[in-house]
Amino acid sequence: MTYLLAKYTLLFLLSAVLGFVLGYWYSRRNMEDVTESFEDLRKANERSDEQNWERLWSHLRAIPEPKETDLTSVHEVLNGVMTAVSRLPKPEPVNFQPVVENLHKIERDIKSIPVPATPAPVDFSPLTGKIDALQAAIRSIPRPEPQREVDLRPVEHRLKSIETEISSLATRLQARATVAQAPRREPRQAHKTGAREEPRILKAALYGKKDNLRLIKGVGPKLENMLNENGVFYFWQVAEWNDRDIEIIDERLDVFKGRIRRDNWVSQADQLRRDPEAARMPANL
Repeated sequence: MTYLLAKYTLLFLLSAVLGFVLGYWYSRRNMEDVTESFEDLRKANERSDEQNWERLWSHLRAIPEPKETDLTSVHEVLNGVMTAVSRLPKPEPVNFQPVVENLHKIERDIKSIPVPATPAPVDFSPLTGKIDALQAAIRSIPRPEPQREVDLRPVEHRLKSIETEISSLATRLQARATVAQAPRREPRQAHKTGAREEPRILKAALYGKKDNLRLIKGVGPKLENMLNENGVFYFWQVAEWNDRDIEIIDERLDVFKGRIRRDNWVSQADQLRRDPEAARMPANL
């Protein structure tokens, strides 16, 4: 067993030495090849550099030498300027003596001004006493209590309503004075004649429940009452008005004259009469 182990160890050592020798020889050979290649490359670069420098110097030698700039004309112009400047007259020195003398005179005048003597002390005691008395009187005045803010809006609303009533009364009186009021006719039942000279007016709402005339734009509670007093209770009555009917009813509306045409009551009533809840016009009229 020991013999085999020694034999294998010897073989391992021999193979290691042989491998080292072969590796060294191979690396040395490659190193020499690289060294020779590097040397060849360096020589080629030197030859290329010498050719480049020679070519550069040949180009530089081919460049013409610069000529000197002729500055003769510039020197002549500068000489002319210097001559002109030398011929300029020298300025005369400014004489400040009068100014200095005037300043000295002003200084002497200022010094000659007499200094006022110390004024006598003023007695302010009477004025101080009056001021103290005034302050005491002001302090004795009782301070008024702050006035509470009064809400005058109800009064303003009432005044506006009174003003509106007065203006409407004046307009009504003026209208009665300028235009003769048409004689008030008693409401009568509509008749069956085809040609009529007056609007269809009724003594009462004889054909069912009267319509809500306030649905017409521009008709309020007061106008509705006035229309009922003049025998108008239904939409179909207003929808049949012609120009003559409008003039007759308009004369009876006092201060509301012109509202029928302005708010187009006839067209509105013609739309409202078609409502299912609106009263229907009797067939015998």
